[in-house]
Amino acid sequence: MIQSFELNVNTLGPNMKVFLFQADDMLIDSGPKRMAKQVQEILSERTINEVVYTHHHEDHTGNALWIEKYLKVSQWIHPSGVKLCKEKTRLPFYRAMTWNNREAFHPLPLEQPYIETKNYFFKIVHTPGHAIDHIVLIDEEHKICFSGDLYLYHSPTAHFSFESVPEIIRSLDKTLSYSFRDVYCSHTGFIPEGRKLLEWKRDNLFELQEKVRESFQKGKTERQIKKELFPKNKMFQYISMFENSPMHTIRSILKEAENV
Repeated sequence: MIQSFELNVNTLGPNMKVFLFQADDMLIDSGPKRMAKQVQEILSERTINEVVYTHHHEDHTGNALWIEKYLKVSQWIHPSGVKLCKEKTRLPFYRAMTWNNREAFHPLPLEQPYIETKNYFFKIVHTPGHAIDHIVLIDEEHKICFSGDLYLYHSPTAHFSFESVPEIIRSLDKTLSYSFRDVYCSHTGFIPEGRKLLEWKRDNLFELQEKVRESFQKGKTERQIKKELFPKNKMFQYISMFENSPMHTIRSILKEAENV
């Protein structure tokens, strides 16, 4: 049985939703530390025997130390995220205000290709691009995918400095090679027929990637490409002090093109 828990976070900009999911006795992500009281109330009333993290970001692992201290259950993350979790986060101001910094904790490396609960058999698929340790969990029999932050929305034009658009496209392709229908997104919740939105996002990003490359081949600079494709800045770009920006979208595309 899958259960969803919605957390509403007041931010400097639009309010953000964060979802925790429980599959049988397994929790997927633990939400931001800022929502600690709500998360502790939820988890104190449930039987949780293990936690799997889609990646190390603070809005997904914020309550991990509390789980480590008080629930004392195994917590798992992709091996490339283990070291990152053993250090307290030092976030930019706007992220610290939104989510709060996460304390260090000690997860186990998720090295096996699958994880099984009473009713589900999840294939673990490494999907970097948004984060080096990002994974999705797919149960092909039940046609479901826990997508972490792989989806979020279908037509992004701005990315963070730590993201790679070409890598995200490859991760979407890899995920879509599996059989599933419905998606559980960490910031949107349950999406019936969500596979279609992942396909849409992949296609949109691929089209955007090609436009950037074509403009660059015509001799345009990064700033000229931004002015051509993304002439207006959005509010969140100002709030993030341009850590989130179309310039990072362009640079991640061109960086890979230079290395091909």
